[in-house]
Amino acid sequence: MALQQDSTSWRWDARKSPWGSEIKILLASAMIIFLLTVGIGILNGQRIVKLDHNTLLTHVHAGTLGWITLSVFSISLFLFGEGASSGVSGRGKAFMRWLCLFTAVSVPLYVLAFWSSSIPGFAGSYIARSALGVLVLVAIVGYLGWVVARSSSMRPGVAQLAVLGSLVTLLLAGLVGVLLQFQFALGSLLLPPGSGVPAHASTMVAGYLVLIGMALSEWSLMPERARISWLGLVQITLFFLAGLALGASFLFNLVPLQMVNLLFSVIGVLIYIVRFAPRLLRLNWLGHNSGRFFAMSVLFVVFNISLTVYMIVNLIIGVVKDPATDAPGLLLALDHSIFVGVMTNAIFGLLHAMTQERRSLWPWAEDILFWGMNIGLAGFLFALISEMRDLERIFTPIMGLSILLGLLLFALRMRGAAAVAQVGDK
Repeated sequence: MALQQDSTSWRWDARKSPWGSEIKILLASAMIIFLLTVGIGILNGQRIVKLDHNTLLTHVHAGTLGWITLSVFSISLFLFGEGASSGVSGRGKAFMRWLCLFTAVSVPLYVLAFWSSSIPGFAGSYIARSALGVLVLVAIVGYLGWVVARSSSMRPGVAQLAVLGSLVTLLLAGLVGVLLQFQFALGSLLLPPGSGVPAHASTMVAGYLVLIGMALSEWSLMPERARISWLGLVQITLFFLAGLALGASFLFNLVPLQMVNLLFSVIGVLIYIVRFAPRLLRLNWLGHNSGRFFAMSVLFVVFNISLTVYMIVNLIIGVVKDPATDAPGLLLALDHSIFVGVMTNAIFGLLHAMTQERRSLWPWAEDILFWGMNIGLAGFLFALISEMRDLERIFTPIMGLSILLGLLLFALRMRGAAAVAQVGDK
C-alpha cells in the first residue's frame, strides 16, 4: 500500500517549530510513562492478580498526567509557538527549556508517589503526593501563563482557544485533586464531604480532555481559515461551560448544573458532528496517514459525550445514585473511551505526522497499531458496558500490545529522524 503525505502534517513538524527540542523532551517523557500505564492495564485486564487501589490510581494518573498531559503541553508549544520570534531567545527560551525539564521530572515523580502508597507501612506517601502535586500545579500554571501571554500577540483560532480552555479546566481539576491529597495527608476536610473525587474526575474528563480532543481534531483535520469559525467558537464555548458546570454540580451539590451540562453537551456535539462529518466521509481509512488517527479520535469524542449524556440523564432521574457503585462498568467505559479512544488515537496521529520523513520504517506496524488498538478498545468497552467482564481478558492484550508496538515504532522513527537531522547539520 502506498505511503501518503498528509495535507496538514506540516502543522506537526517539530523541525519547523522554535520549540522543537522542548517538544521532543515532553513527548519522550510521555512515551516512557505510558509504558507503565499499559503494563498495569494489561495485567489488570487479565485478572490473574487483584491489584490494589493505589496501583490502579497509578495506572490512571500515569495515563492522564504522564501520557496525555505531557503530550498536551507539547501540543501547546506547537499551537502557540508559531512566529514566537521574541520567545525563542534570551529569557523566554531559557524559561521554556527549564519549564519542560521541570515538568518532565515532576510529573513522573508524582505518578510514582501514587505507586509508593502500595508499599506497606509507607506512611509518607500522602505527604509526597501532596508536595509533588503542588509542583505539578506550578507546571500547569507555567504553561497556562505562557499560552495566555502568547494569545495576546497572535490571532488564536478555534484550536488555540480550545487548548486555552482545556488548560484552565486542567488547572481547576488539578487544584481539586491536590486538595484531596492534602485531605488524606492531614486527615481533615478541605472540600465538601464526598465531593472531591467526582468533581475532580468529571472536570478532567468532561472538560479538560474533551476540549483538548476537539483542539487536536480542529488543528489536524480542518483547513486553515482567514476568519475564525463562529460555529467552532460556539462549540468550544459550550463544552468549556459544560465541563465547569458538571464539576461544580458535584463539588457544591448543585443538581441543576447537571441539566446545564446536558443541554450544552447535546447542542455542542451536534455542532461538532455537522462540522466534522464531511471530513470523515472523505478520509482514506485504509491509507497510511495520520488523518485516520485523528478521525477515529473524532468518533470517540462523539461516543464519549453520548455516554456522558446517558450517565447524566440517569443521575438526574435518579436511576443512578453513585456511578462508582451503581454503574462501575459504564464509568470505566467513559474513562477509557476518552483516554484511549480520543487522546491516544490523537497523540499517535501527532507522532505519525511528526515523523513523516521516516514513514518508510515498518509501515505495516501502523496498521497493527491502528486496527489492533481500536478493535481491542471497542471490545473492551463492550465488555465494560455489557458487564461481560471475562471478555476483558481477550481484548485488553490486543489493545495493550498494539499500543506497545506503536510506542516502539514511533520511538524508533523519532530517533531515526533526530539522527538524520544531525547528519544534515554537519
